[in-house]
Amino acid sequence: MTAAVDLIPFEEFKLGKIIGSGSFSSVFKADWKNLAIAVKRIRLGYEDNKIDREIIQLSRVSHENLIQFYGVSKHDDRFFLLMEYVDGGSLHNFLYADSQPSYSLAHAFNWSLQIAQGLAYLHAMKPKAVIHRDIKPHNALLGQRGLSLKICDFGTVIDQTLSMSEAGTSRYLAPEVLNGDRYNEKCDVYSWAFTFWEILSRKMPLDEIDGTNTWNLKMAITGGERPSLNDVMAGCPEDFVSIIAACWNMDPKLRLSMELVAYIMNKFVIDAGPIQPLL
Repeated sequence: MTAAVDLIPFEEFKLGKIIGSGSFSSVFKADWKNLAIAVKRIRLGYEDNKIDREIIQLSRVSHENLIQFYGVSKHDDRFFLLMEYVDGGSLHNFLYADSQPSYSLAHAFNWSLQIAQGLAYLHAMKPKAVIHRDIKPHNALLGQRGLSLKICDFGTVIDQTLSMSEAGTSRYLAPEVLNGDRYNEKCDVYSWAFTFWEILSRKMPLDEIDGTNTWNLKMAITGGERPSLNDVMAGCPEDFVSIIAACWNMDPKLRLSMELVAYIMNKFVIDAGPIQPLL
């Protein structure tokens, strides 16, 4: 690990129950100085440049819609990343919960705006735009009974000073990424559009295509196939439908910037008034 971040003694925090697991790590709820936090424990053998990059990028950012990073710890040759704990779980788990909790158009707009604001912050970073590369409901955490949202999982995050390769989740990847072309922050704009559509429809994008067959997904996406805009929630303003269509355009140059999207959506959200906490 080469990142210049706070090194936290392992004895200062106590791991609790596991709250998430992936290919490279497990995430625990933990207690640290009477503060509930999330701790990502990196699996043995996966301490590579991706983890180093995640630490570096997390330590650089500070925004209300991005997960806060506290520091790193090491114990028994394992690395532990200490981060903000968000009590509501992932947006994906909320959308597809067996109980099917209800939410309004106002919630959908507000959550999509918060993702846009977090991305706009990353894209405005200097000296080069920072790209998340894996925007999807799995990587958005709901807090305060749905009033707040924070983007998480910085394992794919890079800035444009680095060489780029395909990264992220195939179903949400922009055509230029899937084609192996040079790409920029507009790939996040595309993924945001898919995520906004998913929130508005409560459906997996392109769910008719087997997600385990990445070739079929690639052929569909690079061939211009997109989810049906007829599936969005009743009453969704046509302006928002047009934003989605513009943001998943095949040509990255024709997609709106995340800054502009956040600006437009913020005006709608302000006019709509505050959202109510989820039940």
